[in-house]
Amino acid sequence: MVFKVNGGIVNDQTLTGGMRFFKIVGAGTEFAWTVSNGSVNLPVVFNGGDPLITSYFVVGDKRPVPNSAAELALREVSKQADIILIGMAPGIYGTTTEIHIGVSASAFGWGSDLPNYQVPPANADEQQLPTSPTNAAVQMQAAIRALPNATVYVSVGAANPLTLPVSAVVSFASVTVAEVSFSLGTLTYYTLA
Repeated sequence: MVFKVNGGIVNDQTLTGGMRFFKIVGAGTEFAWTVSNGSVNLPVVFNGGDPLITSYFVVGDKRPVPNSAAELALREVSKQADIILIGMAPGIYGTTTEIHIGVSASAFGWGSDLPNYQVPPANADEQQLPTSPTNAAVQMQAAIRALPNATVYVSVGAANPLTLPVSAVVSFASVTVAEVSFSLGTLTYYTLA
């Protein structure tokens, strides 16, 4: 349950009652085209002018690409989780293969386990790696892997509405999900593989 309370900065923030964190990793570039740099065209055709010109919808700078692989995966997760935070781990040339999410622990339907923060590895230093995945991560991973292949639209290299959209077929079959500790950087993540 989401609620607000009084007191300093807490008065202006929303409390979720606890969060759980997950790292969703693609095997290739499944999540690379989640946000457009202004060079992703969509197949929405507009005809007009004299002479007649066919043009396509260009996703503007730093805008989400509709029906990207990341959106499809997160839509599946959101069927049983209240997603509070979404982060895309940057890769080379603006690509990404990782999605980092924080979900409300009080609005969560994946798995039956809750890490016991009184015993290792949950209470251990973040450099000590747990040896087994949580039930929640296993179930979330299975749901994402069950998604059918999807056609997503990718960069064409130029924000030109006359350029035909470029698409790629992505498979979710190799996506992995790990429940992790909270981290402000990828080097301190638990690895639950």
